[in-house]
Amino acid sequence: MSNMEDNEIPAVCETCLGSNTHLRMMRERDGLECKLCTRPFTVFKWSTHKNDAYKKTIICVTCSKQRNCCQSCLLDLTYGIPIQMRDAALKMAGVDNISGANEPKNEISKLYIADNSERFKSIGGASITGNSEKAKEILTKLALISQNKNSNPSTKESRDQLLPDHIDKIDVTKIISKLPLKGSLNPPNDKSITSLFIFGIDDSLPEYKISDFFEQYGKIKSFNCQHRAKCGYITFVKREDAELAAKKIPKPDDNGPGLLIVGGIPLRVTWGKERELGKSSGEKLKVASIVSKYIKKISKLDSSKMSKKRNLKQLEYMAPTISEPKKKQSKMDLNPEVSTEVKKVIYKSTGKSLEL
Repeated sequence: MSNMEDNEIPAVCETCLGSNTHLRMMRERDGLECKLCTRPFTVFKWSTHKNDAYKKTIICVTCSKQRNCCQSCLLDLTYGIPIQMRDAALKMAGVDNISGANEPKNEISKLYIADNSERFKSIGGASITGNSEKAKEILTKLALISQNKNSNPSTKESRDQLLPDHIDKIDVTKIISKLPLKGSLNPPNDKSITSLFIFGIDDSLPEYKISDFFEQYGKIKSFNCQHRAKCGYITFVKREDAELAAKKIPKPDDNGPGLLIVGGIPLRVTWGKERELGKSSGEKLKVASIVSKYIKKISKLDSSKMSKKRNLKQLEYMAPTISEPKKKQSKMDLNPEVSTEVKKVIYKSTGKSLEL
């Protein structure tokens, strides 16, 4: 095995790592065979909580980078969806150079490709995930569907179930009423607003990953990220930079929040003037509970709208073309000679010229 892997940190998603900032890992050189290329690799083991079972890496770093997937759960590192689903969807959509589409079956071929990975950089799913606009649109929709089905087992337990009883009694009506949960990415008329409201921020998603996305569009004035409240505000120095960032975020609904995938976590984004997100820990947790419920609601609506659009497209494709009914023509229209003769008869009888 290459010495490169001994010096590498594991390529593991935020969900598998958990929220513990002081995580300790055990490393075992050549501990297992990679599930994909069959080569021995350095295995990392860790536990997110004291009483939990140990998690471990099951594929090598090389295969992980080639396929842009987590070494432990094998989900796509960017969108949090199974790589088999990702590759199959992209192949059906006609996106070229998909990792896994032509995966070798015998061990010799697997070893050859893995050993020469530096020469075959185009194999990886990372380039597909990062570059193609068509691929981004497809994968964003898949991530939304995956979120609705609660496909990730580590996120099944909602924050609502973890709330202490006394938090239910906390009133955050004023705070919630000022949050633009029902806003959109359509630029507001008030030109002084240069901030975007982000909600759905998971505990496992680092603040820097969110700011890294927005910094590519302009200078950030401030970023108020409240993990405990599951939301925050990012403010740009210039209004035009904020508008540019808003345009780059996919919109499931033109008049609703945008959907941004960061680190496999779906975030909702709208325009909004920065407001208070709660003063005490209890208020922030209560805000987070309400935000989570609202996200589930709009996720279902988005999925329903996407299904209706697909059904309408199918109906448009299947429906026969219906032409307008032909105007019934009289015998006079069909035979100009008859028409002229009738006009002459009427003129002789009445003395009036009649155009039929």
